[in-house]
Amino acid sequence: MHPTARISPYLGIPGLLQEFGIASDDVLAACELPADLFDDGEHRVTYLDIERLLLECERCTGCDHFGFLLGQRIRLAQVGLAGAVALCQATAGEGLRSFVRHFNLHNDAATVTLVDVGTYMRLVYAIAAHGLVDTRHLQLGSVTAAFNILRDLCGPAWMPVGVTFATRPAANLRLLRRYFRGPIQFDSGESAVLFARHWLDEPLPPVEPSTRRRVFAGVRQSRLRMLADFPTTVRRIVRKQMLFGRFSMDDIAAQLAMHRRTLDRHLQRHGVGYGELLESVREDVARQLLRDTRMPIQQIAESVHFSSAANFATAFRRRSGMPPSEYRRRAAGASPPRSRRQKEML
Repeated sequence: MHPTARISPYLGIPGLLQEFGIASDDVLAACELPADLFDDGEHRVTYLDIERLLLECERCTGCDHFGFLLGQRIRLAQVGLAGAVALCQATAGEGLRSFVRHFNLHNDAATVTLVDVGTYMRLVYAIAAHGLVDTRHLQLGSVTAAFNILRDLCGPAWMPVGVTFATRPAANLRLLRRYFRGPIQFDSGESAVLFARHWLDEPLPPVEPSTRRRVFAGVRQSRLRMLADFPTTVRRIVRKQMLFGRFSMDDIAAQLAMHRRTLDRHLQRHGVGYGELLESVREDVARQLLRDTRMPIQQIAESVHFSSAANFATAFRRRSGMPPSEYRRRAAGASPPRSRRQKEML
């Protein structure tokens, strides 16, 4: 079973396509997706289908920052229970930590992580789904959505210190710089928003007790459904723990509040070994950075926690049948031509 996300954040696609003079029904048909996909925000769709949909939107519009335009329309309300439970907290910090903790009730194909860096915090988005081939629009849209979500929680005066993207630059950088109103960096090892810690002290409006009860009842029901696909859950945790360099079997078992033997037993029931799952995650991260960024291979090796570029190249060749440099060359040759510079859409 491939991990999925609720379609609600993508409900802005039909209106955005209409601004380009394109019918969403034609795009859905080209992607072999159901015509009623956007009828209900609770529909779930695989990340493979979302990736294919966003790439078809780029092909039809000629806009290489389509994900960014879509991300501008995503707010806390579009992320379901994860957003609702965040708004039930007392402060922006409690709300953001709750959002991070419950994000996978909305999306089990990616992770968000709040990283403490002293006087600053980083909200990091990372894809955990396997088999994607071009994540540019997912990276652009998700970081833009994270920017909006932080503003929803911290208030309209909130501003980032910086924004990074684990993808190569879009053509219209001026448009992105104007929206984020702060430094932006592409070809980064992670997609993230950096901001000052003091914003987390901002109070949130109080919520009715009946609303809180309804939200948390929904959380309990959704958690039971999410844990039914145990390997997908473990894969997400591994991807998140890679940000901290703590992804041994003991580390992952501790995140699940279980012994490593219990973790191993649950995985074996699904025919999965932890070592194979870990190497699959590392390979997927490496492929994404090789394909979607211009990061030096040495830095990519460090990002996936190999002791040297040589060890990374050996492991990558063993799994993919080619060295990292060859994979990058072939991926670049298979990519569509870069889109022409677009007129700014206000």
